[in-house]
Amino acid sequence: MDPIRVLVADMVALDRDIVARIAAQPQDMTIVGSARGAAEAAAALDAHGADVLVTSASGTGSLGACLELMWTHPRLAVVVVDPADPRGLVRVCRLAEQVRGAGAAWPQYLLDAIRSAAVAARED
Repeated sequence: MDPIRVLVADMVALDRDIVARIAAQPQDMTIVGSARGAAEAAAALDAHGADVLVTSASGTGSLGACLELMWTHPRLAVVVVDPADPRGLVRVCRLAEQVRGAGAAWPQYLLDAIRSAAVAARED
């Protein structure tokens, strides 16, 4: 099976770097880009495609911008990292479901969320 293509967007640079480093480690994932906001994310999606967009609940973009990306890229799944959440994560959007495995360490929880979102998107 092809690796899960992950785009990290609309987070502060340090958070984008941390998420990208975590998601780049497993062999079943590859980082296709990192974007500061929705406009850069849209350009990266058009250029490289992605299965999963990882973004932040506290990002500068709006829900509308995220929904627009999902509308123009209908197979795109979205994982929302939420620093205010006690677990530090996650809504998996197609449109929203909680990821199982919340007791896992945060990096593993993030990877599980990305995998869950990719599976849901590929089943659509």
